[in-house]
Amino acid sequence: MVVLEIIGLPPEAEALYEALVERSPATPGELGHEAATAATLEDLGLITRLPGDPPRYAAISPQLGLDALIHARTRELAGARHRIARLAARFHRPAPEPGAAGPVEVVTGRDAVLRRFELLQRGARRQVRVFDAPPYAADGNVTELELLTWGVEYRVLYDRRAMEAPGTLAAIAGYVAAGEQARVGDVPLKLVLSDRPEAILPARHDGHVGESALVVRDPALLGALSVLFETEWERAVPLHVRRGRLAAAPGAADARRDLLPLLAAGLTDAAIAAHLGWSDRTVRRHVRAMMARLDAQTRFQAGYQAAARGWLAEP
Repeated sequence: MVVLEIIGLPPEAEALYEALVERSPATPGELGHEAATAATLEDLGLITRLPGDPPRYAAISPQLGLDALIHARTRELAGARHRIARLAARFHRPAPEPGAAGPVEVVTGRDAVLRRFELLQRGARRQVRVFDAPPYAADGNVTELELLTWGVEYRVLYDRRAMEAPGTLAAIAGYVAAGEQARVGDVPLKLVLSDRPEAILPARHDGHVGESALVVRDPALLGALSVLFETEWERAVPLHVRRGRLAAAPGAADARRDLLPLLAAGLTDAAIAAHLGWSDRTVRRHVRAMMARLDAQTRFQAGYQAAARGWLAEP
């Protein structure tokens, strides 16, 4: 009985995927299937192609690959979820993800990278951690907003450069209002960490945005990336939302609450003015007053003193 057809998986593709679950890696021909069927599964993110000629394929974990398709048809998929559980029970691997791909997998192609980014998020059990920095391969993260409503915790450290892009501050305010924990600081690299555990980071840093990425599953590498994130997170400036705008912790006076996180984040007067709806002159006046109150000679000193006094602490 074909069950997974209701989530967009044709019968012939399901048969090949089931065969690969039990016998990876293999070529489609070895399993009695056409190469076009493998291409369909690859487009759906259910198998990964391994190096070699002819190409061999390995199945992606059913809990990770198929669940992404299920979310598109939630109301119709009770039978499909049962089938996924059955496939998962037959998925014998030493690691929870495709062992044939190794501890670090290279994903190529913008669409494939974006799909793995979504799969990584949907595979999280409780928490996703992110180093966010330009350039970007997509506009926004709808998946995050969805998972926040399901109780998945997001901690996102935004690079100072990202704060300068038009519309970014308003977008971050929307994520924070939805439940994201956000901070701003110096981001050493773009990174997404899931507690599955798995991580994804760009493989290139030139103009080819999102064209390739590294999917990391090696425990030692994941441990190092986790330590890096937590170290930078502790150094960063917390951001909160008040009346739809980014602000500091609720204990500070109004103007100070609005201005402090943006000042400590290193934003220019023009960027601060655009976000707060102030004039450049008003921003400069408040900055001078803030520096005088903190007995600071530079904007950096003002941010440091504010953090030392607890004005930027989490509520």
